[in-house]
Amino acid sequence: MDMEELVTVRTFSSSIEFEMAKSYLESFEIECFGRDDISNRAYINDANGGAMLQVRLEQAEEAIKLLFEGGYLKAEDFEPSTEMKWVEKILNYFKRKE
Repeated sequence: MDMEELVTVRTFSSSIEFEMAKSYLESFEIECFGRDDISNRAYINDANGGAMLQVRLEQAEEAIKLLFEGGYLKAEDFEPSTEMKWVEKILNYFKRKE
């Protein structure tokens, strides 16, 4: 299978949450794939950035809708983290000095 056909719809720090969401989508006949899910189980959770839940590009929209409906995805998941907001603030500070 061509990896370019897959898109990441959610990243999980817990392999248990990853497996639950994957099973949920598969119950709606959404074909799911994991990226870094094995290493996320074998090592400290989130050590590698988390387990990525991927689906085929043509099923991505439906998968995202179902993840919202099932409570596996929330609007705040799309907001930048506290760390990213801090980095942005510092970058903006230096941009003003130019």
